[in-house]
Formats: sequence, structure tokens, C-alpha cells
Amino acid sequence: MDIKKIDKEVNKAVRLIRRGYNRESIIEKINSVYFDREKIFEIAKCRIKARKKFGELAEKLFFDEEGLRYATPPIVADYRARRIKGDVVADICCGVGMQLIYFSKYAEKAVGVEIDCFRAKLAMLNAVAMDAKIKIIKGDALSKKIFDKINADCIFCDPSRKEKEEKRKFETLLPNPMKVYSLYSSKTDRIAFELPPQISREEIKIEGEKEYTSLNFNLNRLALYTGELAECDTSAVSLPSEERITDLDEKMKLKKTDKALEYIYEVDRTIIKAGLLENLTGKIGFNGYIIQIDKRRGLLTSSSEYKSAFLRKYEVVAKCNFDYHKLNRILKKLGARKATLRFSVEPEKYWEIRKKIEEGLEGEKHFYIFKVGNKVLVAKQII
Repeated sequence: MDIKKIDKEVNKAVRLIRRGYNRESIIEKINSVYFDREKIFEIAKCRIKARKKFGELAEKLFFDEEGLRYATPPIVADYRARRIKGDVVADICCGVGMQLIYFSKYAEKAVGVEIDCFRAKLAMLNAVAMDAKIKIIKGDALSKKIFDKINADCIFCDPSRKEKEEKRKFETLLPNPMKVYSLYSSKTDRIAFELPPQISREEIKIEGEKEYTSLNFNLNRLALYTGELAECDTSAVSLPSEERITDLDEKMKLKKTDKALEYIYEVDRTIIKAGLLENLTGKIGFNGYIIQIDKRRGLLTSSSEYKSAFLRKYEVVAKCNFDYHKLNRILKKLGARKATLRFSVEPEKYWEIRKKIEEGLEGEKHFYIFKVGNKVLVAKQII
């Protein structure tokens, strides 16, 4: 494949999309030798979307819709590659190859297996675009033919999953991690899986370390490390800082309160999902109380200041009963311009409530509104 010719046609389609041409007319204008025109159009659309995840790097990368949806962001891919150390690393569901490319930065040899022929070609193109030395094998990683070709001291598998699923399950992942583990554990015990981060820990049928990854304060990934790769039972890492909490860290149990102290701390949902709140508070020696812990939000309060990548810190500047007019007057006195709601409301009512609170605000400051018991708290974020 001539990457320059393919890249030229993709960029041509990108320009036409941005200029507002419709799909049919763009496809008519594309000249493609290696892929059909529909595929070039798909790659072009994905290249535009990929800027959100890959920044300027997206301008030279190749994705299809599914490949982009599950492609690992660069910060996460680099961290994962450093965490999974091996002389020879095999990514047996490599997709469009982004994680595999980062494996090649730290391993002596990186081999990828991809069952989808089109996606395997995209992985090859991405390897050339990123100047990465990798080998791509087309085929089913569970077949004897492919299995016999893999000689690696570390296996990585990021199985595909349904785009939408009421409850994530092991058996709906393709390939099934149990089958992968059963087969490849005869070669090495250093096997790692990328799993849907919303899957319950009870669903994970393979023993190993479950590492929840936060990217910019949002739950982003869940990795399962087995054998020598496992360092504990459960961990959480925050990227890009790489601060890490594990179930081996000393625990501290906090009492609940409905009264906010000087500072409010919003807890990264990654910590809640991993079940490591007590380990986090124990590790940083948190002296305070729990205000709220649920699936969506965790709030702590304290009279002391603490710093952690897993906490967002706010200083409480005003308190009042929930009254739109009173809250609006307080915000005006504080010189507010914006007031972001940080409590649960029905999605369709969010902007209705926020507009009432922000009516007539002409200041420059940004405040956050929390609800604790029957009180509303106005707080400013401390970076």
C-alpha cells in the first residue's frame, strides 16, 4: 500500500467534508486504488472526529468508526506500554494498532493480531505514519494457526464489545477473555486484558489486579493484569499525573455528615468504582467527613486542605436555603458570571434551573453550586 496516495485521498475528503459537501458528492470526487470510496470517506470522517482524542496527531492517523471508538488515547497507551513490560509483546486484538504502536516503543518486538482485514490494514498504515516497527498478523488469535505463530513473553488483549449493553458481561466480549487466558497461559502467565470499565468486579472471572484508569478526572479504562504483572488486587491510577491508590494502602473510614466545613472535595468516580475511597483517605491522612457517596458523585468535606489527583478541591464561600432569588443575589454580590450545578437534577431541567440562578449575572467569576441536606453551597474551585 502507498500511504502517501491513501493519505492524499483521505485529506481531500476531509477538506470536502469541512467545506460542507454532502456524502454522495464527496464519494464521487474520491479516487481510490487500495480501498473503496466508502472506506476513504469513513476514514476521513473519523480523522476529523479523532482530533478530540488524539489532537494534532489525528491528522496523519487512519481509523474506521469502531476502531476510533475503542482506540486507546495516547497518554493511556503510553502508560499501559510502560506498565506491561516484556521483550516481546503480542497484542492479539490490536484493532487499528494504536496500543500496539506504543508497545513497540518499550519492547524489543511488538506483534499484533487482528481478525478484521480492513482494520489490520489500517494498523499497518498507522505503524508507517508513526514510524513504528511492528508486525501485523491477520487472523483469529484463538485459532491454532495463529496461536502457533505467537512467541511472546507478554500477551495483551483488548476484546471488542457491544456499543450498548445493559450490563457488561465476560461472555459478550469477543474474544472471550476466559478462552484467551486458557489458551495463552500455556505460553506465559504475563497476560493483560483491557475490559469495559463499567463491568462489575463480580463478572471478572480471571484472578489478577484490576486497575481502574482515570484520564483527566474521568473513568477511562479498566485493565486486568495476571501473573507477574499483578501487584495487588485492585488499584486506581490517575493520568497524566500517574498518582496511584491500591487496596494495599492503609484504610481510613470516615463518618457521614450533612454539614459542610470550609472545603468540599469532589472524588474522582474512578475511586468510587474501584472501591478504594477508604484507601485514598488513608493514604493522604484525610481528616474530615463524607457528605455523599453514590454511583455518580462522591463528596467529602474538611477544614483542612489536601492535594490529590483524585480530588477536586472547592472552598465554600456562601451557604443558604435553596431559593433561586436568594442564590442569585449572593452570586451577584460575589461577582459571578457562571454557576455550574454540582448536584443531581433531571437532565431536562438542568438548564432551566441554571438559567434562573444565573439570570442577570455580569461578573467574571465562576462558582459551583452544591446541595448538602437542605442547604445550598456556593463554592469556588481551588486549582
